[in-house]
Amino acid sequence: MGLSRDLAETREFFTSRAAGWEDRHPDDDVLFKWAVDQLGLSPGDVAVDAGCGSGRALSSLRAAVGPQGAVLGIDATPAMLLESARLGRKSISVCALGDVGRLPVRDDCVAGILAAGLLPHLPNPVGTLQEMARVARNDARLGVFHPIGRRALAARHQERGAHAHDMNIDPHHIGPLLAEGGWTLELLDDADDHYLALAVCNG
Repeated sequence: MGLSRDLAETREFFTSRAAGWEDRHPDDDVLFKWAVDQLGLSPGDVAVDAGCGSGRALSSLRAAVGPQGAVLGIDATPAMLLESARLGRKSISVCALGDVGRLPVRDDCVAGILAAGLLPHLPNPVGTLQEMARVARNDARLGVFHPIGRRALAARHQERGAHAHDMNIDPHHIGPLLAEGGWTLELLDDADDHYLALAVCNG
């Protein structure tokens, strides 16, 4: 089966930028750790990094769930997963090539999902959110996160000519969007230098 147009464009966009991705965003580690902390994970939990990219959140997720837990990173861009492996992150998680709209995870087992930089690249966010709700426990949390402010993110997408759906994270849309996908918005932190919409699965 071929890639959808949006998925193919997303893969093309990130393939050319994968090598040295984190070198271009050197100050994001603290914000990624903070976002993972908001998920409230416990030792032994299962966590998913949806659209994991170079795997920047994987170390924090592993630290949160401990050696007894499980961490899955999934991304649609092979070059990003190669960058993650180059940075040594295969030893702390399972990283899989795939579509976040079709997670290779059984129902009702995931305690926390981080979706960093993901929603603006989704043409069908509701379907993907429903898929995340399928794998989530009824008390699971989802963090829709960006280590950059929403307005700055939109300007960056426009400047790069990226195919993006920035309306997906608009403050007036994110709550209803999450609700349609099976999640209840608990917190919206729409700051100048980061963005986090924290939601709990409706079960």
